[in-house]
Amino acid sequence: MKKVLIGILLAALLLTIPSAFQRIQIEESNKKFETIVPFKLTTNWLIEDPSLTLDGILSDFKNADIQSVSLEPDTVSSLERKGLITAVSTSRMREHLLLTQQDPLEAPFDKPGLFIHSNGSFDFEETTAGFFEEKFTFTVNGEAYTYIPGAAEKILSVPVGYDPEVIASIKEAGLMVVPRLGDYSDEAQTERMIDELLSIKEPGIEKILFSGTDVPAASDPERLKEFGEQLKDAGYGLMSIEFAGQKGLNQLAYINDLNLVRLHSLAVEDGNIAESADKIVRAAKERNMRAFFLNLTQPEYNLALTALQELQSDVNGNMPDSFVRGESRSFDTYSVPLWQTAMALLGAIAFLTLAAQYVFKNNRLTLLALIGSALAAAIYLVTGQSIVLKAFALAVAVTAPIWAVLLKKEPEKKWYLIRSYAQALGIAAIGIWLIIVLLNGNQYLLGIDLFRGVSLIYIIPIAFIAIYAVWGNIRKLLKMNVIYWHMAVIAIVAGIILYYMSRTGNAGQVSAIELQVRLMLEQILYVRPRTKEFLIGFPLFILALHMVKSYPKAYYFLLIPGVIGFLSLVNTFTHLHIPLLISLLRSGYSIVFGFIIGLVLIWLYETVWKKMITMIRMRWQA
Repeated sequence: MKKVLIGILLAALLLTIPSAFQRIQIEESNKKFETIVPFKLTTNWLIEDPSLTLDGILSDFKNADIQSVSLEPDTVSSLERKGLITAVSTSRMREHLLLTQQDPLEAPFDKPGLFIHSNGSFDFEETTAGFFEEKFTFTVNGEAYTYIPGAAEKILSVPVGYDPEVIASIKEAGLMVVPRLGDYSDEAQTERMIDELLSIKEPGIEKILFSGTDVPAASDPERLKEFGEQLKDAGYGLMSIEFAGQKGLNQLAYINDLNLVRLHSLAVEDGNIAESADKIVRAAKERNMRAFFLNLTQPEYNLALTALQELQSDVNGNMPDSFVRGESRSFDTYSVPLWQTAMALLGAIAFLTLAAQYVFKNNRLTLLALIGSALAAAIYLVTGQSIVLKAFALAVAVTAPIWAVLLKKEPEKKWYLIRSYAQALGIAAIGIWLIIVLLNGNQYLLGIDLFRGVSLIYIIPIAFIAIYAVWGNIRKLLKMNVIYWHMAVIAIVAGIILYYMSRTGNAGQVSAIELQVRLMLEQILYVRPRTKEFLIGFPLFILALHMVKSYPKAYYFLLIPGVIGFLSLVNTFTHLHIPLLISLLRSGYSIVFGFIIGLVLIWLYETVWKKMITMIRMRWQA
């Protein structure tokens, strides 16, 4: 049975090579990135500095290597800021009439609301036809006003559409337009803005960026599906803001055939130019980000432009030559054929069964692993539910580090250290390969569908190895009297665990010194190896291998931190939005550097630690 399972596993690895190769091709064929700035500050700049012109500002954006300008729908408030209308509240109008000794307001004009006067050639009445339930004409001193009853703030926030003159100016400057759209509380407003969005679609307006926490119609599944079809038919691509988690966006992405670009939003300020540039470069090469939204926070135009130019210059200087600026696009559509997924499932079944056999050495548990994984595979082939694939990937991800460090050790054989290290890495690599093939496709590449269970990968292997190390003495430990130094050890271990968990995930805390070291490593190596791997896990595993013959108990306890290297290695490849070649390069550095540092630990143990122990014993004996 063992030979059969090994044969199935090897066949699965060989036959699924095209799947991984296809992913690399897709990732490497898309190296164009786009920078976007918001238009909304432009109005304030033009008001504060009359010498500025819209064409001049857009020309400066173009010269600063900006590709696109995001544009939000005008509101009644923004029309007033632009000087196209004058909005007067009921209270102010009442005061004006009183001061000019005119007749006071009467019904229906005496209720709270806004009196709006169109300036110049702008026609507010025509622009907002059908937008408000009630509108009345009011004349003061020969000037016509449109009176809208209601709360002033609510009226001012009503969207009226995208400015066609601004769109034309942006395109004439050689820039693209990225319209923004939110989910408005008033359903009628949302429907009007959807119609407006569809009406402005033309070359140069290719992608939409949503505002707020929900996409339009997110709470109405039927309307959301219809909206997705409308966007698809119009030819709009979508943009997803990293970490925003906008409700309804994933559904729109699937309806739109995953025509989506991942976007990273960051502030551009005087004090963070270098840091922001590093984030852009890292996100492009390490996280498949292809669009960057630059929030210009400076109120003065000259300061904002200077900061923007400095940022773009730093990005150009640090971005790898394989990346070029231009219109970002989604990754080419690809999917894994069912037969390759089936082969990966067979490989996963064999992998989990062999792992159970090697680790537990129990026929019942081995048979349970075989039957359970086979049933799960059958369920997927019948139902096609991706959650089954994710469960398989999680099981492999948790199992691979455990099996890797618990492989049988034969210290008496030649090249034992290198052979054992290579075997452990081989087990981890097989698990990684199966995960890559099981969870492969645009939905994972774009972060629409994610691997779940990262925390379990960081916890279960360590807990399992810890229990494995003390299993033979567990009864003795449970009956042992707890004394003060035991409490101190427990406190230290708890502190290490808390620190370890604080370093895990996107919110992990990192010191300023380590940030500098990380940056230096990235500049030298293109991508930095993971600290958990090359400084902690792999070196301590090498030291454990060295000590297995002389101190078998210490060996098992060293495997507890040693397994961190392998679980982190596997976890690197569960971040499916990270380019595969980047993960391979990062892991290669970790493996090599970890081995070298492990050899240094062995040397320190043999030349320093043993001498210190000898000296201490001699002193105590004297």
